[in-house]
Amino acid sequence: MKKISVLLLIIMFLFCGCINDSEWKVGESISKINKEYVPYISMGTLSGYENKNNYWIVINNGDSIEKLVVFSPDRKSLQTQNLNLIECEDINKLAGMNLAQLEEIYGSPHADIGSGFYIPAYITKDACLICLEFENDVVFSVIKRDLLTNDIIERAGEY
Repeated sequence: MKKISVLLLIIMFLFCGCINDSEWKVGESISKINKEYVPYISMGTLSGYENKNNYWIVINNGDSIEKLVVFSPDRKSLQTQNLNLIECEDINKLAGMNLAQLEEIYGSPHADIGSGFYIPAYITKDACLICLEFENDVVFSVIKRDLLTNDIIERAGEY
């Protein structure tokens, strides 16, 4: 009886180890997701979906997911794939910087949210999107958006 109990316990652990909370993964087809869900945010390569009472922010290359983050309704990051979320409390300090300076502090931008022109953006740990507009390789406008509501929270620089 002990052997059967141990065997069942091992099988249960193996089964639980194979279950993944992530419904979507990097590399998965974006068209498959868009057939089942309508994004509440769609900006360039970034889309936001509400799924299982959480907010899935997906960055794609046109065919498949490249990066993603899942936020709970209380703004906690539940999961990230290929993303290092940033902290940015004061967007005013970003105006006047060039891309090299930004990348030195935050790494490469997470997404290009532009439609026809380049607008790099970073996702923050508190479920916001920092959108940067450049003129002559210098940030002249910064917009901070709430990724759960798609509302503009703050602006800095010239806009």
